[in-house]
Order: sequence, then structure tokens, then C-alpha cells
Amino acid sequence: MSLFPQEVCLYDNRSPTGRVQVFERGDRLELRFGNSIVQSAMSRRAPDLLLLEYTRALLTCMLLVPDNAHILHFGLGAGTIPAFIFRHFPAAQQRVIELNGDVIAVAERYFGLPHSSRLQVVEDDGIEFLQRARDAYDLIIFDAFHADGAAPQLTTRAAFALAQQRLKPDGWLVNNAWGSDALRLRGIVTALKERFTELYSLSVRFNSNVIVLAASPRRETSLANLRKRAGELSARMPLDFEPWLKQLGLPGPIRFTVPE
Repeated sequence: MSLFPQEVCLYDNRSPTGRVQVFERGDRLELRFGNSIVQSAMSRRAPDLLLLEYTRALLTCMLLVPDNAHILHFGLGAGTIPAFIFRHFPAAQQRVIELNGDVIAVAERYFGLPHSSRLQVVEDDGIEFLQRARDAYDLIIFDAFHADGAAPQLTTRAAFALAQQRLKPDGWLVNNAWGSDALRLRGIVTALKERFTELYSLSVRFNSNVIVLAASPRRETSLANLRKRAGELSARMPLDFEPWLKQLGLPGPIRFTVPE
């Protein structure tokens, strides 16, 4: 059933791993999981634009890793974040772990998810994959959601410990959380503080999403260096990093204020 006027449901399927829907509103395609929450969105005329604000905030992490980064994602959605990295960071290698095979099929059929050796999508359970994994990554992104919020098994101390083991020495862990779930957010922050020496956060639209970045880097990263890299990246891709850099506040080593 459509929840908004002048929209068309293109796909609606219930599976053991959850309901998956694709809606069309004019030029816009949306992925939903059986409610009004938009999990992913894409413009058909301009598929390279990141329509959802949280995706633009999350990609601030690309300022912190090299262009040839090895990246591990948990949660595919419509694939807008991996696809953006695929187009604009051609030296990057990505692996995406997605539990729901129906989500993978929809991302390919409706949202144009690229097929390439540089972007590997694996249907698997996130924790089981981490337990078996042996590769090391520059960046690990936890962005796995279902209809009721973030996948709970990927917001635990055990999940963060497994992820830390798979990070390179200067690697970064990025976690997308719903800011409206204050209890869960505090638990995530507490668990990450136990594992990493530096935590940073970006608040999206009154904490509707909170992007938490965690690392134990051997080298300091200055705001001036981030602004320089942001300018270089913005010159070659449709992404303005400045709104998120402003949240960093003080010069020198980055220090975010993470909600307590």
C-alpha cells in the first residue's frame, strides 16, 4: 500500500528475512521495509546525487582513508553508498555483506548496483562473516538496518571487537545509528570507547541519524588537512563535505562530541 500521494509501488515482497518494497515518486525511487521509513533513495535522472542526508554525512569517512582503500560494508540497502564510492574512488576495493538476498536483487534490478570485481556483494550473516574473515580493511561501515532500526547483532561489544580485529592499524570503523534511540546510542558509544582511543560523531537533522566514527590512529589528523582533502574530493564529485566539517569545531586533532 502506498503511504504518500502520487507514488507507485513497483515491488513488494515478504520473505523470511523481512519485507522489501520499492516505490516510485516522480523521478525518485525509494527502498522501504514495510513502513514509511525511507531506507534508500535515488533520482533516476541524476543517480549520482546522494538524496538522503545521512549518506552524505556518512561519506565524510572517505576523507580519512586513502583513495585505494579496502572497504567492508554491512548492510547494502539500495546500494547508493557503495555505488557512489565505486564511481568516484576507482582504486577502492569494496565488499558488502547483506543478509537479505531480496535486498540484493532489488538493488541490482531497480537501483543499478554495479557489477564489478571492485564491488563484491555477499549474501551472508554479518557476525558469521566477521568470525570467518581474515582480510584487513582500511574502513568498516556498519549500516545494516531492518524495519525496526539497526540490526541489533551489529551494535554489540562482540561485533565491535570482531570488527576491530579486521581493521588495519590506521583503519576506521563507522557506525550509523538512529539518534532517536538514545539508549541504544549510548550503548554503542560506550562499547566503542572501550575499543578505540578516538571517537567522533556527526549529527544528521536533529540526531535523526548519528554517524559515529571510531579509530585508534597512529597519526593525528588535523582539521586543516581534512579541509584540504575535502576540497580536492569535492572538485571531482557531487558531494559537499563542508557542512560536516563544520561539526568538527576546533582546529588541531579532531575531537567530536559524542552524545552521552
